[in-house]
Amino acid sequence: MSDSDSEFLNDVYLALIDASERLELREQADLVIQGFDSLGTRHAFDWPNTPADLSLDRLRSKKDLLTQLHSNLLPRLRDQLSSLSKALNRSELRKDTVKKFALILEIQPQVSLTLEQIIRTARDIIPGRVPKSLHRSDQHFKDFKCFRLHGLVDLIRDSFKTHFGNVCQTHRGNIEELISSTERYATLGEFYHDPLYSWTTHFYDDPLCQTIANTTLLLKESELDIICAYWPNAIEKMVYGVKFILRLADPRPIDDIDRQGPSIASVQLSKPFIPIFKLLKLFFVKLFRQVRNIHQASSFTEMSSDQFTLLQCSAAHIGRSMTHLYCHLSQADIHDRPNTSRNLIEEIEKIIPLFTSYEAVLMLYIVPFFPDTNGLSPQVYFGDWFVSWNTLFSVATYNAIQAAVHFFEQDGP
Repeated sequence: MSDSDSEFLNDVYLALIDASERLELREQADLVIQGFDSLGTRHAFDWPNTPADLSLDRLRSKKDLLTQLHSNLLPRLRDQLSSLSKALNRSELRKDTVKKFALILEIQPQVSLTLEQIIRTARDIIPGRVPKSLHRSDQHFKDFKCFRLHGLVDLIRDSFKTHFGNVCQTHRGNIEELISSTERYATLGEFYHDPLYSWTTHFYDDPLCQTIANTTLLLKESELDIICAYWPNAIEKMVYGVKFILRLADPRPIDDIDRQGPSIASVQLSKPFIPIFKLLKLFFVKLFRQVRNIHQASSFTEMSSDQFTLLQCSAAHIGRSMTHLYCHLSQADIHDRPNTSRNLIEEIEKIIPLFTSYEAVLMLYIVPFFPDTNGLSPQVYFGDWFVSWNTLFSVATYNAIQAAVHFFEQDGP
């Protein structure tokens, strides 16, 4: 046999190996796709609409099931979804695609089993609808208040139903793209250098995984710990909000690139709003520091679910209002004056009454947990502090509203 014949046979042999490997890859990919199709469609996420039996004796008998959910099943599902994400990540697939497909095929039925266990356990605890009216008077439910039960129902009925199928479809599409791209090239090595290939999956940051984490928090942690977990992100946005409005009120350009700087209208109009931003940030920073330092507090307070939810979401609510105010101020030279003025005043008027409710709930149910300050009981100290803060806030909001009215009445740019 000549050297040329040997080289030809060797090329044929290598080509057959490549074809065999691509066929195996295609077969595994089909199984992975079928697995995601099954995951996305086989589970029923609807919730019974009949009123649930929420007697305390019955709920207390389900405490072990609740513990199993927040300490075992939900963390397990999140870990399994995270493992899927890592296995589907571009850099992971590049290392050993066949092996990663085998891992995905192993994880898929585990996810399905865990998901089914979560749904079955949750329905055993809450076999029907939780009345909204109960949220106003469920203080005596203690660890089984409605905000915890609703968080569990919402996870399955809304988040799972909305996101789970979409996530499976996304993974399915990514696998199909992987295979179709692979089949256009001789080797996987060429495929991974394809500049058109850019997909990667970050499942762990998906809203579904975040919702699982939030639900675990709602079911497991004390009410004060839940507040401490929900406030920091909003407070961070408030801190940036203060920095942004201070920048907006400064007519000087930031650097040589930003030669123009903020508009005259934005500079003039934003200055009276600086005290509002600072006071809003101060309120939540001070309260958060106190709540965070509470030790050995009970897992529940005397708040109803409605009152708890009001405090839980308060920082995020005010943070969004600050964002809205900043957007209106930064675009003061773009939109017409009547709209800008009206939007600013409406946003301020939405904020003002909220703090009456916040302070009432805080004084009744949270402040008593605080330590004494300078020899004063927390009720006396924070009673005085709220009065001082409200006085400053009233002056700040009045001045800002007057500035918005004056801005509307001006004829200039």
